[in-house]
Amino acid sequence: MNTSSPVLACPVCYNHFSHPGKADGRNCEVFGYGLDFRFIPRDCNRSSDVAVCPNCLYSALTEDFHRRVPGQVAETIRSDKYIKLFGRFPEEERLSRSWLALVTLLNVRGVNPRDLGIMSLKGSWVARELGHLEAEQELLCKADRYLDDALRRGLTKGDPGMVMYLLGELSRRRGAFLRGREMLTFLGNNPRYRYPALLLTVLIEEEDSTPYWSHHAPDQMEKHSPRFKGLFPPLRSIPPGKTEFYPDELEETTVHSEEDDNTRY
Repeated sequence: MNTSSPVLACPVCYNHFSHPGKADGRNCEVFGYGLDFRFIPRDCNRSSDVAVCPNCLYSALTEDFHRRVPGQVAETIRSDKYIKLFGRFPEEERLSRSWLALVTLLNVRGVNPRDLGIMSLKGSWVARELGHLEAEQELLCKADRYLDDALRRGLTKGDPGMVMYLLGELSRRRGAFLRGREMLTFLGNNPRYRYPALLLTVLIEEEDSTPYWSHHAPDQMEKHSPRFKGLFPPLRSIPPGKTEFYPDELEETTVHSEEDDNTRY
């Protein structure tokens, strides 16, 4: 029987390395998506979803190792400033803190706050998988701050509904339930986000801040938690349509002007 670990190729430095996880990220059986649009593989193992390149220390969910990293992001990861920002932390915290360093440096370079918000959200998934809940909360706060800035400045790349919806979900995750309700009110009856917004409304009313993919593997959650009973079959269709959530969809240009973005919707 072949017990060798899958080999991953780092999209930043192109280093090949073995990853001791259950799956290499390409052949995961899909369960669906969480309310924050995180991809959920069936029968996922909480700690094996994250891979780390031993050469450049790029850390991400295993499926993201098969997605292109934009040149501006890769260049930042390879910079000395990147390592200096998180290298001072204890070794067990560095991988989570690396995402905080990345969005901090990209913010200085003028990247669109909408993209910074999404990257911060993705970093929070890594931090939670690694068990670093303090770093997760910091990244959720950054995601909230950047997306709020994008909404106020009209830098939503033509989809203000997605930003409003995510601000509602981020508010729920952070326990800011009143603000979450306000964001969903601003979202209105947007057909693209109507169904996930209904689920968010229920959880906000119950003051539940749990991520949908936490505690149990997704296909076990209905068995172990009555709160999720009957919700997961339709939840598998989230996010509806194209969400443009992965690093290879981040534009390599710097921030758009407000005029350019405001003409898109």
